[in-house]
Amino acid sequence: MRHLVLPAVTVAALSLGLAACNDRKVEATNEKPSAVASKVAAAGGDSVRLNPGRWETRIRMVKMEIEGMPPEAKKAMGDMMGKERTVTSCLTREQAEKPDAKFFGQADEACTYDRFSMGGGTIDSKMTCKHEGGQQTMTMHGTYGGDSYATSMEMQGQGPMGKAMSMQMELSAKRAGDCTGKEDG
Repeated sequence: MRHLVLPAVTVAALSLGLAACNDRKVEATNEKPSAVASKVAAAGGDSVRLNPGRWETRIRMVKMEIEGMPPEAKKAMGDMMGKERTVTSCLTREQAEKPDAKFFGQADEACTYDRFSMGGGTIDSKMTCKHEGGQQTMTMHGTYGGDSYATSMEMQGQGPMGKAMSMQMELSAKRAGDCTGKEDG
């Protein structure tokens, strides 16, 4: 996932790196990723976390548009649409039990959750990230459990050189056993 065009999209995807086993709900409005991480930690127990282990995440790009994109780049991007890519990661027990701010967004705190709601197996969030190159707004909706999640994400904002950019992607992940040390990230 770290190879995607905008790291902010990865940030939103990682914010889903949680799961619930009961009806506890974590909600936040206009809060930094560190505040959301604190709320999740305060929820405690197994109520709001993924199970540790090896995770396989399937990523499918649905749409990618950048204003003024050269024709050859547009064709290459079009060839990628609809194709799935799978990445693997290892979630340690420590990361699952104590997710930090980096788990929920950029470590530089350039992002703010306009809204974040997670509970009862569903997640809904909107995050705004401001950088030198502009601003991106990302929304995410999906479902989750301790061993899997599925989400749809959409991003609107400015891409390279201040050009308008729009992107939509779908993610689905599942726990695939214990960590092997051969994961992508």
